[in-house]
Amino acid sequence: MLGYYQLTKEQIESLPKGSKNLEDNIYDLCCPLITNQKEKLDKNLLCLYEVLAIPILSYEEAKEYDYDKIKDFSKYIETFSSYLKMNVPIELLEEEAIGHLLRVAKYAKDLAEKVKLEKEMVKNIYIASLFHDIGKYLIPDEIISKKGKLTDEEFALMKEHSKYGCDILNDFLNDEIIEIIHYHHERCDQSGYPNGIVPNIGAKILGIADSYDAMTSSRVYHKIKSREEAIKELLLCTIPKEEGGKGVLYDRNLVENFIEII
Repeated sequence: MLGYYQLTKEQIESLPKGSKNLEDNIYDLCCPLITNQKEKLDKNLLCLYEVLAIPILSYEEAKEYDYDKIKDFSKYIETFSSYLKMNVPIELLEEEAIGHLLRVAKYAKDLAEKVKLEKEMVKNIYIASLFHDIGKYLIPDEIISKKGKLTDEEFALMKEHSKYGCDILNDFLNDEIIEIIHYHHERCDQSGYPNGIVPNIGAKILGIADSYDAMTSSRVYHKIKSREEAIKELLLCTIPKEEGGKGVLYDRNLVENFIEII
């Protein structure tokens, strides 16, 4: 699981065989990561390594590091990574690019910290955000990549992805994370799915972060929105329809705090 990022040719050749270049696949996690260019890592990727507490070492530190002390942790990260990589084909089908999960997770973490949630809850929300779409792995590719509007039957199947995600991860993640994944499409006015309930705060935060990034990213099924357009849309989704809004889908206080952090 050893990895490297932007080392010299000589430094790379001195690493154990099988070391992975981080740039090959950002979801193929390395433990530890060896680099002299930590400041050049993408902020969303750096956040991933920091939240998971994966060591990031300089080349000089790596030569003296006791790798035995993280042997069990490294195996856990390898399992974590194997699940995370299941999202790659999903993102490529929806966006023809990779990065949605990392952006959503960073947005959600920042919002959770902004409203002063406990540290463990912040971490749970972050991890749930990384895996919130993994259930789409079990949805037919032609539905995920469809450019037009989904039929009622297709949408009914698509809505199963939150449940499928829980089924995939149930034996790996804790109950609080599973619950956030399960309910991230629930809405404050109970118009969401799968159960039509008011979601917990973790699912509320994830729902806002996911919706914002979906709107401001290029997707096969819609045109990209500007930051200002997406903010306007989020705010409209905190106002009842009878008052000119689109219904109270999102918590107004959370949306206002989210606008501040972006």
